[in-house]
Amino acid sequence: MRTLLPALVIFLLYLLWERIALDRARRRIPVRIAVTGTRGKSGVVRLLASILKEDGRRVLAKTTGSEAIVLMPDGSQIALDRSAGPSIMEQKQLIHRAVRSGADCLVAEVMSIRPENHYVESRHLLRPNIVAITNVRRDHTDLMGETEDTIASVLALDIVGRSEVFVPEKGICELFRMEARRCGASLIPVPRDSSLPWLESAPGMHKLEFMENLDLVCAIAAHLGVSRTNIVEGIRKARFDIGGLAIWHNPDRQCYFVNAFAANDPESTFRVLDKVSATIPARAGSVVGILNLRADRLPRTLQWLEILHKGTPRFRHLFVIGEFTRAIERRLPQARFLKAQAPGPVMQAIYEQITEPSILFGFGNVKGSGRALIEHWRSIGAPYEPSDSPIWNGGRKGG
Repeated sequence: MRTLLPALVIFLLYLLWERIALDRARRRIPVRIAVTGTRGKSGVVRLLASILKEDGRRVLAKTTGSEAIVLMPDGSQIALDRSAGPSIMEQKQLIHRAVRSGADCLVAEVMSIRPENHYVESRHLLRPNIVAITNVRRDHTDLMGETEDTIASVLALDIVGRSEVFVPEKGICELFRMEARRCGASLIPVPRDSSLPWLESAPGMHKLEFMENLDLVCAIAAHLGVSRTNIVEGIRKARFDIGGLAIWHNPDRQCYFVNAFAANDPESTFRVLDKVSATIPARAGSVVGILNLRADRLPRTLQWLEILHKGTPRFRHLFVIGEFTRAIERRLPQARFLKAQAPGPVMQAIYEQITEPSILFGFGNVKGSGRALIEHWRSIGAPYEPSDSPIWNGGRKGG
């Protein structure tokens, strides 16, 4: 017992020193932005980072969606080593990295799923002075709850005392209002299409970017005093990760390839499909769905089975790739399950079933077979650039 007491005192002193060091580091970063929500977080982080950098600020940002990447103030990108698995303690290291790099702005994607982790990550580690909530949709239902209300209650844990919280106007719920009042935060509704006056010099900018994402980043940037010119240029120059919505065209096969794998939940996926259908020429043909499943995302798989079991009217054909079982196959008799994992055999099997011009629409999950297919499409297709969308760069994040 006598030997344990000094060790315990030393450990407690170490924790106190860690807390003081983290508090000091945070105070050296004047602007700290946390981006939370169900969909579009990585894209909003990259848009904000690009806009603030265009405004002459030293920005360090981090995304954790499709890829765990740190965006450095000098424009370089550092992939995080997650061989030991993801941990919210990455955010503590991120703050210290921001200070070492001389950043005056930190933009971080909230990485937590479990409610208790949201609380620690936002209120004890990041402690942002600006919070952006992109949306509330059903996903990770095994950990965040089955309804939008329960998911909103988890996201409300990211509202930090005395912070300014930006939320799309239609996404504000009573849970957010109550939490903001409780902790003394300012809830700032962002009206739909409010970014249009800012973006009038670039008509069509919203063609392949979701308006609520543009509204959100423009509202935050304007609040921080960024000029209209720098906002537009920052959006133009933003580059997105492998999970970003992208379209490629292969005239030899008369096909368009659509990377919507990151829009995992049904609501987000069909919103992306609507946007893509309105963007690609009508002569492109019918839509062929390619659903990528992951064994470690069973609740998401069950969510898709529930939707698709009722029928697939949005897809002329439906193919399933990735990790699945015979039980899943029996639930979707209208789909064709492809055992092949390599993108070449997968595409050959699909080509054998379609003879008309088609839009091949990938959705469900990015990792595994989805990522391999994205890389394959990049190698055989040319980026599709709508003529009236001057900022389209082949990589927009699904909203």
